[in-house]
Amino acid sequence: MDEQESFDVPVLRTELLAHLGSHADVYPVHIEQSFPRILARIVALWGKPGLDDFLSSLMVSDRPGRQGFPPDVAMEIFRLSMVHGSLGLTPQQAAGTGWSGIEDAELFKHGVAKSKH
Repeated sequence: MDEQESFDVPVLRTELLAHLGSHADVYPVHIEQSFPRILARIVALWGKPGLDDFLSSLMVSDRPGRQGFPPDVAMEIFRLSMVHGSLGLTPQQAAGTGWSGIEDAELFKHGVAKSKH
């Protein structure tokens, strides 16, 4: 638990619930209880492109020796990421897959790109 810093959790809860609107059912109760520092960061970044990067960094750590989050916390991170994206708050360039810029990805993958005559 984050003990070095003090966070006004009721204010953070109110702000995030306002951002979530009709998606209030995905409010991260477990994150609030165990990781208020992360909750504060989510609230501060909501609606900004940096939230996608932050949530991704929580889901996939590039730091060795990390245990990862408990399953309930990991699920909350995933749900917040999905809601942020579904509300159109995810930047276009971050959406999609590595094949999203290819007109017909299946043909391209098999080396049969359409020729333009």
